[in-house]
Amino acid sequence: MEKKLSLDGTGNFVKVNDAIAAAPNFSMTRFYIHVKPGTYQEIIEVPSEKTFIALIGDDSSTTIIVNNRSNGTGSSTASSATLTVYGENFMAQFLTFQNSAGPNEGQAIAVLDQAKHTAYYRCVFLGYQDTLYAGSVPQFFKECDIYGSVDFIFGNGLVVFQDCNIYARLFDVQITVTAQSKQSLSAPSGFIFQNCNVTVSPEIASSKDKVTVFLGRPWRMYSMVVFIDSFLDSVVQPKGWLEWPGVPENVLYYAEYNNSGGGANTSQRVNWPGYHVLDNAREVATFSVEMFINGTQWLPQTGIPFRAGF
Repeated sequence: MEKKLSLDGTGNFVKVNDAIAAAPNFSMTRFYIHVKPGTYQEIIEVPSEKTFIALIGDDSSTTIIVNNRSNGTGSSTASSATLTVYGENFMAQFLTFQNSAGPNEGQAIAVLDQAKHTAYYRCVFLGYQDTLYAGSVPQFFKECDIYGSVDFIFGNGLVVFQDCNIYARLFDVQITVTAQSKQSLSAPSGFIFQNCNVTVSPEIASSKDKVTVFLGRPWRMYSMVVFIDSFLDSVVQPKGWLEWPGVPENVLYYAEYNNSGGGANTSQRVNWPGYHVLDNAREVATFSVEMFINGTQWLPQTGIPFRAGF
């Protein structure tokens, strides 16, 4: 089933939340919401009973969902989110999700996803601190652009980012890309970046020499992040990774494999027991879409293209 959403009244709805509310509860089939071009100033929630929702835009550059709540204006981190997802099997394509709170407003989430089997294709996530909260098992991001400054991809989800662009938005600030929060050794949790690009946002390209980027820091002691076959621009610092005060580095798992670019040299990386430079193809295979998030079992129903292996 498909419903159309348009700000000019030519669709079935003018608000995203109204279209979601019209979807059947606990559906086992896909409910498509076609979001026509426009800027939708809403705070959106996909409740747990709204399963198999698909938000489909025409183009992320013309179809934008935005709000501006933040810690700086009195919201908790979780309640600052422009989009919050609890309904399983949610998917989004060709949309921009933005939290327009400025860089001095603290935590301000664009998307908080707490649902399993969720997938995003060619979406843009715009924010500064805490842009994207990936918090469930499993999730998949394909050909997405993610912008931010501090800990801007964070949470305890089991996630693969494939062919995504990761953009630092500020200079003269210590940028941390990830703050992964795996809480126990056995927890199904971790962030895998496959064939991604880590660089600067185009608007600060002229100040690139002032940009300082670290691949991540451990929000929880078992934090897990792996970069594979990715381009790491020269803004990525030789140390690579950053400490989180009070969190030990011996049981986390940070790793890199076959990356390229001016920031990919691992010779001066952190000297932590939990940091690894991988050279074993069999070990790397465990981080594939097929093996890490069991993607071949659930991603085909989304229609989103993916590579199962390396």
